Amino acid sequence: MSVSHQRIPILVNDQSYIGHARRQAAAIAESLAFSETAAGILGILVTEAGRYIALHAGSGEIVLAPWTIDGYAGVDVVALDRGPGIADIERALEDGFSTAGTAGTGLGAMRRLAQEFQVYSIPRAGTVVFARVFAKQITDMTAVRGISRVGVMNLPMQGEVHCGDAWKVIRSGGRSLYMVADGLGHGRDAALASGRACEVLEQNPGLRPEDLLGEMHRALRKTRGAAVSIATLDGQRTLHYAGAGNISGVLHAGGSHQNLVSMNGTVGHTVNRVREFLYTWEGEATLILYSDGLSSRWALEQYPGLLGRHPALIAAVLYRDHCRGRDDVTVLVVRI
Repeated sequence: MSVSHQRIPILVNDQSYIGHARRQAAAIAESLAFSETAAGILGILVTEAGRYIALHAGSGEIVLAPWTIDGYAGVDVVALDRGPGIADIERALEDGFSTAGTAGTGLGAMRRLAQEFQVYSIPRAGTVVFARVFAKQITDMTAVRGISRVGVMNLPMQGEVHCGDAWKVIRSGGRSLYMVADGLGHGRDAALASGRACEVLEQNPGLRPEDLLGEMHRALRKTRGAAVSIATLDGQRTLHYAGAGNISGVLHAGGSHQNLVSMNGTVGHTVNRVREFLYTWEGEATLILYSDGLSSRWALEQYPGLLGRHPALIAAVLYRDHCRGRDDVTVLVVRI
C-alpha cells in the first residue's frame, strides 16, 4: 500500500468553501486517473458533505484522503463537526428527510453513491461522515475486502505543506506489515526522514520488526531521524511489534486492550535497545498505531459502538477529538 498524496483539510464554516473543496477533489481525481463517472461521484460527495456541515453544524472540516491499496485507487471523503449531532441516523439517511428546510438529499444521496459509507454521531457531541469512492467502478466488493479493513488520517501540522509523518501497509505471501513513522520535527526534512523509513520497509518486507528497525536506524543516519512503530501479522492471531521513540500503538480484542511497548530513542540517531514484543488474542482485533500528534488520553470505551465501525471512521473520530494541533498527526486503524 502506498499513498501519493497527503490528506487535505478544508475548513467549512459557510457554503462558499464548497467550491474550493470540489476543486481540490477534482485535482486529486485527475492525479489518480479517476473515470469520468467516479470523478463526478466524488464531486457530489464533497458537495453534499460540505452542505451538511454548513447547514447542520455551522462549521467543521472536510478531509479528502486519497489512497492506493493493492493496485486500486480511491478517495475517502470525511466530514467532521462538533455540532448538535444526529439523534436518529437511520431516519436522517432516508430520502427527503431534512431538518434544515432543504430537499433532504444530503446523507441519503451520499450513501447511495459511495461504495462504502458510514456515519457516527453522538447527540450534542458532533458527527463524522465517511464515504469512499474508487477511481474505477468495482463490481465485486469481495475482491477489495481487504481495503475495507484499513483506515487512516495522515495530516501535516496546520500551515505546513509537507507532512512529517508517514505510514505504510504491505501485504505479501500471507504476511501483513503495518508501520507509522514520525520524522523528527515537522516540514520537508521530517517528511524526508519518514519517507526513507517507508523505503526501507518496501525493500525488506520479509524482515522481523526489530530487524527492520535496525535497517532503518542505519538508513536514517543522514536524516533528522524518526520515531517508528512496526507491527507484523502472520495470519495466526499473533502480532510481532517493535517501536522506538515517542510513538504509540494499542491492540483492542475481546473487550479489552493491550498497549504496545515502544523503546526510547530516535531511529537514525540514538536507539539504546531494540526489542520485539509478541501479542496474541482471540477473535477479531483492531490495531491502532498513532504518532504523538494525537494525544494518548483517549479510550474507545468513551465512544459507544465505535469499535465495531469502519476503521476509517475510528481514525477520523480520534483525529477530530484528540489531535494536539501543534504537530503532524497520523492515526492508522486496521481490523485484523
